[in-house]
Amino acid sequence: MTSPQAGDAAAPLRAVLYARTSATNHADSLQAQLDHCRSYAGKIAAEVIQECADDGISGARDERAGLSAALASIVERRADLLVVHRLDRLARELHLQEAILSRVWLVGGEVHEAVYGQIPQDDPDDPMRTFCRQVMGAAAQLERGLTRARLIGGKRRARAAGRHIGGRRAPFGYRVADSGALIHLPSEQAVIRRVRDLRGADAGIREIGRQLHLHPEQVRRILARVEENA
Repeated sequence: MTSPQAGDAAAPLRAVLYARTSATNHADSLQAQLDHCRSYAGKIAAEVIQECADDGISGARDERAGLSAALASIVERRADLLVVHRLDRLARELHLQEAILSRVWLVGGEVHEAVYGQIPQDDPDDPMRTFCRQVMGAAAQLERGLTRARLIGGKRRARAAGRHIGGRRAPFGYRVADSGALIHLPSEQAVIRRVRDLRGADAGIREIGRQLHLHPEQVRRILARVEENA
């Protein structure tokens, strides 16, 4: 695919935007990510032809409806470039990140971060370019893994000792006993099981909330706790 020049008014760059939030981390909302991507597209004179998003889905998963739709636009040459807020919105795992980049580059497409700009394509004459990107991705993946392991390990040790972390406010599905231990609430535990089953059937955060009359943020907290206890 030969991308038109950014300044060519007759044939502007065609951009597909992609945003993602995970069940455990919702620091940047889908709307905020897409706003940043739109702003970036405007700066490079690109025409936004499509906006795709995955709400509450881990970046470690390669089967994502929003991502698949965005990649299809690139592969089928309806769009010239894929714009994300940051590269980690595409993938949390290095091997998946590299596979997505390769797929886009294979058809002549481009990948841009709204924060840092275009991701330079691999160049056999400049192996350091690939090395630096992969080292940064691997370092970020390691740091996320270590942080998550420390947090989960600390919580599990506290629970094993019969302690509840979080004051007197119990997580959904429990109440806090005078001793500080968590006591199951059968009715809410049934809701948790239903959330888990719907998620296992690939239902989105908002769809689960709609079916069970829960706020999307509450669904995210439930799924985060399910993942910690897995």
